[in-house]
Amino acid sequence: MLANDGYKTLYLIEPNPTAFKAISKVEILGEGGGKTEGMESMVGSSTQNYAPLALADGKLLIRDQYRLLCLKVAE
Repeated sequence: MLANDGYKTLYLIEPNPTAFKAISKVEILGEGGGKTEGMESMVGSSTQNYAPLALADGKLLIRDQYRLLCLKVAE
């Protein structure tokens, strides 16, 4: 199962109702985007990615405030 922390890190996790068990992790978004202004400066940084992850045909779509990434996920 895939999960993200809402900022930079994507996790491969083992589903477990009692604890968060990360198998692997990678920082994929990093710092970036533009200058933090307006409403964004009040609610978070330019790396927030609260949009749902989308996985189809071995491709993962993830976005932050400024970028949309498509990553090939190995089987």
